[in-house]
Amino acid sequence: MNTINQKPWHGIGVAVEANFSSREMLYKAKLDWEVSKIPSQRPKSYGNQETLRFFKGFFEAGEADIETIGSLDGARILWALARLNEDFILGGEDKVTSYVLLASRDESREKIEIQFIAVRENGCNMLQIASKAKSHIKNIFRRTFNPAFPFINQKPQKFDDDMIKKTIAITGMGREAISAFAADAQRLTDKNVDEPTAWRFMFNVFQPETIKNVSTIGEKEVEELAEKNTKRAIETLSHASEQQPANMTAWSLLNAVTHTIDHHLGNSQDSRLRQAWFGSNAKLKTRALELALAL
Repeated sequence: MNTINQKPWHGIGVAVEANFSSREMLYKAKLDWEVSKIPSQRPKSYGNQETLRFFKGFFEAGEADIETIGSLDGARILWALARLNEDFILGGEDKVTSYVLLASRDESREKIEIQFIAVRENGCNMLQIASKAKSHIKNIFRRTFNPAFPFINQKPQKFDDDMIKKTIAITGMGREAISAFAADAQRLTDKNVDEPTAWRFMFNVFQPETIKNVSTIGEKEVEELAEKNTKRAIETLSHASEQQPANMTAWSLLNAVTHTIDHHLGNSQDSRLRQAWFGSNAKLKTRALELALAL
């Protein structure tokens, strides 16, 4: 099986369905260890269950179809992905799907981060899409842990009208951002580039301090200056060009970068995903998009 053609969260997240309860989701993801002692040797609250319940409520209010949940960094990070159904197709067969990502990275589970992500199905590389929506939202289902029985009030928790309106507004701005990105992606697809431009682009992304203008030196010198990630991106680009005989495009340059980051940069799948969503590699992708649009 060619693992680089699987989604970057393959093997980390588990598929779930909208009719699952938060407890069922946690059980399937093996995160149902609430009110027990884990390596920190401190009793834990129902934070995971409350957070998954919040994720579920957010997705339902925003009319996003939950698809996957999972954890990263030893379960410090809890996350969930849902389809926004704002997909688009470039060149007749290059499909891009859209997602909203919710994540809790703090132990208290009180703050929920929000991202909008476009995933190219051919290659399964992803890109965060900037929007006007809030980047964080309060976990209104989070309650203080009570060490005495009963540990938690099981009264049903639901989004009120005000919270539903906020959620609809946030997901609406995410959908608008995806739609705007679709137009940018089409422009990148229509922009042909040559090989010197491709090399210069990769250097500007991965090695901006190394060289100012690779077009002024020979091919051999360029390859000698190129570091591992630059070479990998060029190899990915060359492979894609063989499958698609047409000239290279700015869109293919961008995807060579995001594919390299998602499937090669990091010591493990866990670290690659963390860096792609929350770390320096997320900023690297943003830089690549800005440079591609400037071509």
